[in-house]
Amino acid sequence: MAVDRAYFAALNARPKHTASNKLSASTNAMTKNQDPRIVSLPSFTRSFTFGGQVFPYTMVGKDPAKGGRTNIPTQYIPMSFFFDEFVDHNGNNIVIDTTVVNGPLAQSPLFNNAQYATGFTQFEDSVMRAQFVPLFNNNGNHPAGTNNYHVLLGSPQTLIPVTIEVPFGSSLVFVDSDGTFFALIDINFIGSQLNTLIQTEPISVDAIPMFIARNAVYFANQNPNDCCIGGFHTAFETNQTNNKIFVQTFTFAAWLDSDVAETIFMDPTIFADILPISHELGETLNDPFINNITPNYQLPGLPPGTCQNVLEVGDVVEATPDPSFPVTLNGFTYHPQTLGLLQWFEGITPSDAINGAYSFPGNNLTSPFMACPTP
Repeated sequence: MAVDRAYFAALNARPKHTASNKLSASTNAMTKNQDPRIVSLPSFTRSFTFGGQVFPYTMVGKDPAKGGRTNIPTQYIPMSFFFDEFVDHNGNNIVIDTTVVNGPLAQSPLFNNAQYATGFTQFEDSVMRAQFVPLFNNNGNHPAGTNNYHVLLGSPQTLIPVTIEVPFGSSLVFVDSDGTFFALIDINFIGSQLNTLIQTEPISVDAIPMFIARNAVYFANQNPNDCCIGGFHTAFETNQTNNKIFVQTFTFAAWLDSDVAETIFMDPTIFADILPISHELGETLNDPFINNITPNYQLPGLPPGTCQNVLEVGDVVEATPDPSFPVTLNGFTYHPQTLGLLQWFEGITPSDAINGAYSFPGNNLTSPFMACPTP
């Protein structure tokens, strides 16, 4: 059906992401202890202390205090949609094709260098470097490029593209003013499809698989009014061979054309192009197993009492004004999301990240976390 801003304004559509840890208690403990029996992304474990409590955290890459470069393979699965319930004006079932973003994704700042305060590098690496300046830059001043600490993403290996058949009752499809189709889809349906795809696609535990779908957002609790999820990341055990336990991470994210973003959120940059996947990749690097517990904090930009206690670096910025940080490459302006830095979760003042920042590259967070209000 045709739609205008009023429809989604009435929904009070809010951009949000989710995450889930599907690991057993024993595997969780093993990931935190750097147990050599875990086979997954390369990682290190450190900790910080707040209020007399120690908070360990595990992140992807090498320990920044020791320096060195880590290269993480990535895999990309474009997910297109075929809708059983909806047809165009010619009577043909509506299809939303994701393969058209294959080139723009590969050419994006997620996998190509641009200039940031932390050097000429990839977007996610620039954020990791921003928060670990105190560890890899001994003199406390950060002339960019004087060290070799990096966490770099390999060019995405495109796996078998898939077209998901969306059955009756699992979605709503809209047409924008310029004729672009976009959809609101049940996240539970998508979850069931992903459970199948991760068993059929040749994904690898030492890579970060990215499932990306264009011009769709997702509703929770089987309620289209509970909108709008733009992606999630997760970790689960795939199998055990002898004494080795294989742990797979993966990400799922939206990619919205700017006109679709404008219709849904009244802002052409929200969930635009790489914003959702940059959010999920940042959280995968900073909290790969979704078990980095932090002090309980109020989520910025959301009503008092909207709180969580996990090191989710995208969540703490997504509801702030102008969460994207535009980067132009190859004539296209991308919108990766500014991410929160470790210093924000540590609650330290002043921040010892680059330029005293609590978020990067944008200055969305200007002070450490606010504790969750007590009832």
